[in-house]
Amino acid sequence: MIRREFIKQTTVMTAGIAMKPNLLAANNNDSLKGFIVSDAHFGWAHTMQPSPEKQTKAIKNIMNRFPDLDMFIDTGDAHHNDHHNNENPYKARKNWVDIIQGGCGQLPFYYVIGNHELRSNEDADPEMRSNIMGSTTCRPYYSFDIQGIHFISFPELIRAIYITEEEWDWLDLDLSLNRDKTIIMLSHNNIIGTTSGNEPGYRGIMDSERMLELFKKNPNIISWMHGHNHNYEIVKEQNMLFVSNGRIGGFDPSGGKHGIGGIYFEISTDEILVKCYSAEKDRFLDEFNTSLSQDLKVKTSYNKEGSYAYSYGVGGATNGEHIPAYHHHTGENTNTELFLTGCTHAVINDDPEMTKYTEREAYHGLDKILLAGKVNHGNDGYEYLNPGIRLKANDNWWTTLTMPSDSYDKYSYYRCPVGKKYKISIDLDVKGEGTQRLWLRLHVYDINGQKLRIVQSDEIMLGKGKQKLERIINVPEIKTFETIYNNSESDKLVNIAIEASFTGMNTDVDIFALKMEQQNNNQKTVDTGVVIDGKEYRVDGLLNKGEIVQLPIDRLEKPRSVNEIIAGGNKRVTYLVRHSGLIWQVRNATVAYTKDYMEINKIRNYISDKMEIIIAPLQKINEPYLQRIRKAEQIQFKPFNPSTQSMAVKVDKVYPEAEIEVFSQIEPKQVKGIEKWKYENNILLVRLDKPSNVQIKFD
Repeated sequence: MIRREFIKQTTVMTAGIAMKPNLLAANNNDSLKGFIVSDAHFGWAHTMQPSPEKQTKAIKNIMNRFPDLDMFIDTGDAHHNDHHNNENPYKARKNWVDIIQGGCGQLPFYYVIGNHELRSNEDADPEMRSNIMGSTTCRPYYSFDIQGIHFISFPELIRAIYITEEEWDWLDLDLSLNRDKTIIMLSHNNIIGTTSGNEPGYRGIMDSERMLELFKKNPNIISWMHGHNHNYEIVKEQNMLFVSNGRIGGFDPSGGKHGIGGIYFEISTDEILVKCYSAEKDRFLDEFNTSLSQDLKVKTSYNKEGSYAYSYGVGGATNGEHIPAYHHHTGENTNTELFLTGCTHAVINDDPEMTKYTEREAYHGLDKILLAGKVNHGNDGYEYLNPGIRLKANDNWWTTLTMPSDSYDKYSYYRCPVGKKYKISIDLDVKGEGTQRLWLRLHVYDINGQKLRIVQSDEIMLGKGKQKLERIINVPEIKTFETIYNNSESDKLVNIAIEASFTGMNTDVDIFALKMEQQNNNQKTVDTGVVIDGKEYRVDGLLNKGEIVQLPIDRLEKPRSVNEIIAGGNKRVTYLVRHSGLIWQVRNATVAYTKDYMEINKIRNYISDKMEIIIAPLQKINEPYLQRIRKAEQIQFKPFNPSTQSMAVKVDKVYPEAEIEVFSQIEPKQVKGIEKWKYENNILLVRLDKPSNVQIKFD
């Protein structure tokens, strides 16, 4: 048991390490420099979509024009999905990995998923696939500190304009821990009332007013930077900059005037400067329009020498849930902390009272959109009651309400444990006498969309009038299919969707709530914690939302961890894990620091056939370092030792044409353990025909 230590509203500031990914360029300005691209839309079959060759050239132009960048960001819609003329989604994703994620080289790179990735569920869980593409550790929402500035990835999930309740819960915790830091929020959609693009049901986020109120309560948030709209736009209001990040692909709102490009920004101690840049024309866009550069005079937490940190976790995690964490950041002397806060309710599914609804004028007519659910007969099957819905009498054999919609229940929601009993409740009003019957069901899938079980209540005969019904449904341990619950090494998570299924619908039925929660709960979080790789970190007693417990945890020495949730009371808890003092980002493969070397595990990103692992330094590195690995896995890297003027790379698994790259401004004197190597332009290239222990001497 670890001693209970409560955190006050202010915390000690941690921030990002000053770094210089392009070591050949001199950065004389005392500021953090970054570039953002968005909406690459690889795979879209349209005349407005630039070719991959043109997009490759644009990225090269960005890297050449801004040689002293400290970071690179993509804010989503990396590719089109199978519903929008994308004949080869695999090639589209490969192009994004190779051209965008790989094209920024040794810069730290961060990715915020867009709506097209979320809708692309034809072959696997879209969130997990996107996390693999972008080397994200846990959920698609996360945060990181670099040079004293705190960045938060905060995408819309389930639907294009929807932010889930688990995100809001996690954001509250993250903001509470970072009140002394300047914050930049990164998302895919815009906020209604700021930048343009407020098409109902598709552009501005559903809870825009809630977000604007959050900004007022957190004046250290100085910018919301987003994609989706493809236009370049900067709006200064509420002492913030709202920035639309343009386009590196997709449709062109400028009609050819601006070309593809993105957003350049600088943050210093007393200012944030944002400039729109056309990589196609190699010009800042204020040369076209005077309003496309903005600065905001504001005191910031910029600190060139601060500590780099990365934070992840889950909002409203459920008791017994197993959550994998794939580590892509490491360092020799990192510090790891666990933060816990309570939840206010036991309900797992989003918007159970159906308060969030919108409409969109689509190409086939008006779409009625119930944000957190779906009626299987579409627009004709229900009416919105604001809140709640009315299922219409019909001659169909079945009418179902699914939460979330049936497009997502297979792949992403809700992450729930097996071997638990769930209480399902429904509040409804049957408008007339009839033959209507009801089953309450849970659909259990693995992460690949394979249905593991359907478990349901008994048949419920519905009489006329208002009624509240509850049933306990047992989701058994499932041993016939491999999941993370019977094999901790498995990446197959489990998702559970809730469904109310009606038949005999000869009268209307109003539904005011449909809820799923674990059995035997109350409304408060008690006796909670997280088991990480078999070691328990917990706190006893009541834990209210907003009351934060900090628990120091042991150094994580595995490239992949499993977090198991413990939560009594309402069976839910929000947690955040923060790693600080980080030195390296490793993309496309997981990593951990063990003893005196970095262990780079097997390739996680299977999407690109280049099989490339990229190592990005998170601080200024003037000495040789391993920067890139191709077609090799299971690597132990001993960083440069100044006393011996040497470094070593042990490779246990190689494929044809395997090679490693070492950046060095010093020409190596000796390379042992291999036969083929060359050194030019500050790059030592080593080709591997077999597993090898490469030892490099520089003196």
